[in-house]
Amino acid sequence: MGTQSKEKIMDQLTEPAVRKGNWMRQAISFGLIGVSNTAVDFIVFFLLTHFLYLYYAPAQVLSYSSGMLNSYLWNSKITFSGSTGSFTRIIRFVLLNVAVLGITLISMHLLLFLPLYVNKLFSTLIGMTVNFLLSKLWVFRI
Repeated sequence: MGTQSKEKIMDQLTEPAVRKGNWMRQAISFGLIGVSNTAVDFIVFFLLTHFLYLYYAPAQVLSYSSGMLNSYLWNSKITFSGSTGSFTRIIRFVLLNVAVLGITLISMHLLLFLPLYVNKLFSTLIGMTVNFLLSKLWVFRI
């Protein structure tokens, strides 16, 4: 694949998804950004639990918050860039993510019988699903 082809693909992936008004395009963009959020979340979680020996709940709060900041910055610029009302959007984003954090903490507690990182993976998938749907329909209203 040539450099031009790679650039064209990156332009298509990073073009604000909202311009197309397409759920699938937004879901893909949200998912790709979600990969980086998840990486931030998992790395911070690993460092906090493995090296600082922090209990899973406070580690989850701190790691999720790190991923949340990454998410807002990228999704507001790429996935949902056409949305308006930035102050309202920020408040809704924070409220949604506090709720999703609660969902992931409950999920992690219910799945304590699983190995910690498998538990974290399942809880993250549940949180990502809720987060996308409510980000699209309520936070960014696109």
